[in-house]
Amino acid sequence: MSVFHEFICPRNVYEKLTRDNQRLDEELNGDNIFAFASTIVHLQPWIKNSPLDSNETVKRVMRKVSTHPYVKICNNITSAKSHFKLEVVDKNNAILHVGDEKIDVNNFKHDLVDLFDNFFKTK
Repeated sequence: MSVFHEFICPRNVYEKLTRDNQRLDEELNGDNIFAFASTIVHLQPWIKNSPLDSNETVKRVMRKVSTHPYVKICNNITSAKSHFKLEVVDKNNAILHVGDEKIDVNNFKHDLVDLFDNFFKTK
């Protein structure tokens, strides 16, 4: 029997973001950080190119997302504008080094998921 994984709407990419977030909870490593950042970056055009984009709420959310400093860091990481290093302190603690910035990974992923949570929980 075939299993299909379909990405046809922004919610599918949001659900991938939640899986990436869970993966980071299970294993903190550079691959999972990069996958998480990539999903954040790619979720934006999925929303912009959807029929939802004409909705005023969506426009407000996207303005907030586009100016969020952690989203900018994700854009920089995935476009090679900034290199990153992950310092794993212990199983539940890590620091993301991007340029001169040091960012707690738990705060980073929590803040980014929260940006989209409220929107997708009501849609």
